[in-house]
Amino acid sequence: MAEVQCSSCAALSDRIVSVVSRVPFDPKRARGGLFDPPKVAAPNAGTAGSASTSGTSSAAVPPPITVTEASSVIRRAVESAGRQRIVGEVSNFTHREHWYFTLKDDKSQLECVMWASANARSTITPANGMQVILTGDPTHWGPRGRTQLVVTRVERVGEGSLQQRYEELCRTLREQGYFDEARKCPLPDYPRAIAVITSATGAALQDVLRTARLRAPFVRILVVDVPVQGDAAAPAIARAIDAVDRRADELGIDAMIVTRGGGSLEDLWAFNERIVADAVFRATTPVVAAIGHESDTTIIELVADQRASTPTAAVMALLPDSEGMTQQTDHLHDRLQFLMRRRIHELRRAVESHARHTMFRSPTAVIDLHRAALLRSVARLALAARARINSTRHRLSDARTRFERHRPAARHAAARERLFGLDARLHSAARRTIGDLRSQLAGADRQLRLLGPGETLARGWSLTFAADGTLIRSAADARPGQEIESRLADGTVRSRVISPDVSAAPSLFDPPAG
Repeated sequence: MAEVQCSSCAALSDRIVSVVSRVPFDPKRARGGLFDPPKVAAPNAGTAGSASTSGTSSAAVPPPITVTEASSVIRRAVESAGRQRIVGEVSNFTHREHWYFTLKDDKSQLECVMWASANARSTITPANGMQVILTGDPTHWGPRGRTQLVVTRVERVGEGSLQQRYEELCRTLREQGYFDEARKCPLPDYPRAIAVITSATGAALQDVLRTARLRAPFVRILVVDVPVQGDAAAPAIARAIDAVDRRADELGIDAMIVTRGGGSLEDLWAFNERIVADAVFRATTPVVAAIGHESDTTIIELVADQRASTPTAAVMALLPDSEGMTQQTDHLHDRLQFLMRRRIHELRRAVESHARHTMFRSPTAVIDLHRAALLRSVARLALAARARINSTRHRLSDARTRFERHRPAARHAAARERLFGLDARLHSAARRTIGDLRSQLAGADRQLRLLGPGETLARGWSLTFAADGTLIRSAADARPGQEIESRLADGTVRSRVISPDVSAAPSLFDPPAG
């Protein structure tokens, strides 16, 4: 039997209940009822002695209370602790309309119940062996003598930090425009092929394939197998999205579905990673995301071009219903036939109306009528042509008369004489200019020759060069023992310097020394 162990009501929040194992039944220790031995009245024992004993007992022991009253006392003590958050391991889980299970650690265990109204809102379904944090109100149920926790919320251990990371990343991506509806791509009306990025062994894929076969069996489904849970899932999902988007045109893929079944926040966490959100944001191929249950909302679903509550809903959002398409096609066929019949009827009425026209009833009369009109037009055209020719002839005759009165022959002769005179003057001026230029050129040539080194050498001077061909301009440039070359008018002389003398440097225009 479970019993409450608490040093005080204030300590109840720290230690709710401890379960003590039942002691094996020992008939020797049983008291009361059928187990009491029969009582034998003592001789001379009267009412006085009995009354004396009863009076002594009433003074020492408090009055007894009923079990129901004791249960109420315990219940008030337990419930006074208020709402608690308790961590432990789930065991004995029973999945019915209401959830019944035990939360335990290595020393104690606590009975728990989660009513249907509360578990319907829960994103986590407990399982035996799962480490959880329960939020709830402790109570004591008198009819069974059971102290238990009425659970209002279930969290996986470590989910608090995940929830905080989720909210921070949502805030960052919203500020960067990842969730803006304006940037999202519209879904194709009639896709040729769809890529499904999910686990090949998951139930979500089977839902997708079954719905696709029913709605549009002619659409190709390309399955990209990726892990959907664990540390390797997020990079694999991001790479798959990038690869499908990069080869979409090559493979004829018009949209992709990223999906998986339900699970806890930790199970779905791969779809809340930034690397997956970035891959969807980069994709130019429309993305439909269906992750977990309808109550789950992952970051990839907020970034995707469309969110679906289930894998089946994702397929239905992309694929047209073949039966609906057939009905629509039949409706369009009937409409087209109606329009064609109406147009044919209109054309038939037009033909019948034209058939009653004179042109069809008596075509010869119509032709004669048009021939007469044509002859009249030809006669008017010939008359207009003759009038135009006569008018042109008169204007040409008037122009010839005016031209004869102003013959340009005399003016042409005078202009020719002036032209010949100007030509003669131009040739004469050109000859004089050329002669002057030639005289100037000859004088410059003579002066250049007189000033050139050749004439200088011919007058007895020489040019002296060092062995490396450098011109020696001053006696100071020569060194004793240096080999030099002197160029004369008729040849060269090689010599060696004995001693340079810079005291008496002659001018170039002085006569050479005798």
